[in-house]
Amino acid sequence: MIRISLLVWALATFVEAQATTVSRASFDDLVQKSTSIVRGRVTGSYSASRGSSIYTYHKIQVLERWKGLAAAQVEVQVPGGTFQGQQQNFAGTPQLTEGAEYVFFLWTGPSGATHVLGLSQGVLDVTTNAAGEVIVAGQVTDALALDSATGNAAAAEPLRMKLSDFSNRVSGALRGVSAK
Repeated sequence: MIRISLLVWALATFVEAQATTVSRASFDDLVQKSTSIVRGRVTGSYSASRGSSIYTYHKIQVLERWKGLAAAQVEVQVPGGTFQGQQQNFAGTPQLTEGAEYVFFLWTGPSGATHVLGLSQGVLDVTTNAAGEVIVAGQVTDALALDSATGNAAAAEPLRMKLSDFSNRVSGALRGVSAK
């Protein structure tokens, strides 16, 4: 019994922790730093390995666009997933479901790969409330968010509003009007 306990303890010390810390992004930061902002439906996904990391690639059918180049579909790279029987999970990654709609704040880098800006901060769930209004709401995350100015833990302030109000805030932020 003691040998088994020691073996479990020894193996646990070799398992790499996948903790994530993100800088808390304001609405204006997400709008300004994104290369595109779209409302889309997840139509499929697959995972692949790059070096020692696994990524999941989500295919998004674009339904509405507020910023960025016109495209009917975009592929978004998210860290983590399952590939060839191995699984990697990272705190703070957005949870996406095939067939569901989301609003995405995206950033496309020089390599051409498109990422969600700020991990789960850059994805809003799209739902319809009892009154039939389309609502966008931020996802709950397990990542530690830090205030970029102070370096202290930032309070979670999940975004929740009607899609029409969101659209007005994005337009205002793009014009340089504060979205507060």
